[in-house]
Amino acid sequence: MVSMLNSATKYYADYFIERRDDRSTHLPLAGSPALIVGIVMSYLYFVLRYGPRHMANRKPYNVLSMIKAYNLFQMAANGLLFLRMCYNVFILYDNFSFRCQPIDYTKSRVGMDEVYFSYAYFLLKLFDLADTVFFVLRKKQSHVSFLHVYHHSFMVLTTFCALAYIPGGHGLLLGLWNTLVHTIMYFYYFLTSLGAQSNNVWWKKYLTRLQLVQFIHLAFHFGRPLLEGNCNFPKFWLWYGFLQAIIVLGLFLDFYIKTYNKRGQNIATHKIKCEMRGKVN
Repeated sequence: MVSMLNSATKYYADYFIERRDDRSTHLPLAGSPALIVGIVMSYLYFVLRYGPRHMANRKPYNVLSMIKAYNLFQMAANGLLFLRMCYNVFILYDNFSFRCQPIDYTKSRVGMDEVYFSYAYFLLKLFDLADTVFFVLRKKQSHVSFLHVYHHSFMVLTTFCALAYIPGGHGLLLGLWNTLVHTIMYFYYFLTSLGAQSNNVWWKKYLTRLQLVQFIHLAFHFGRPLLEGNCNFPKFWLWYGFLQAIIVLGLFLDFYIKTYNKRGQNIATHKIKCEMRGKVN
């Protein structure tokens, strides 16, 4: 037991301490992985066990005003970060490579920009956890799906690791894609929080399709350097990005098929019933 503990401590010191990028260690919440793991575990405990039990015999909390403000903040924060990253990728960088972009570990403007982009994106993933908390407080536990919880939990852990070890470089496109999608998504959420019915927002289906396109492209983006080789970007993280894109793509595709096929069947059934009533009358 002591030997296993010593080995774990040595591995933690060798990998998590010595190999991490020290340019972000001074930033709040970016120092210790134990803190982030604790936040994710607390989140899982609340949304899966404590929260549902707490709300079992209570009325839903009225958090609509809080949700409106939250959606506006997320829409603005994701939009601003997306535009700022676009400026760096398409204007500031002279030779950004979509085939293989290495990480700039220097303290140059470009290198530090990528650190702060990674940090801002990591903070946004922490804020995303509030989505599930709102579901629980409103007694909408059916919304707390495996896809939802898995995606939010792993995004927090992944973005922390990206900040600590691979800030920027080839992984920058993940943040670029995700902030664009989340800007549109939280605009949709804001409309529904104002009272718009989801069925009346005609472009909701296309938002889900955009998410599918995102994961297809990210799988290609991380998989391409693996096939071509000779990319100065850690191979472990290329594999991680590729496999995560495939897994989440599969989950979102399953959600899309179940959601929109079911709606199509319901609409068809409703039309048949109306036609039958007309014939009877």
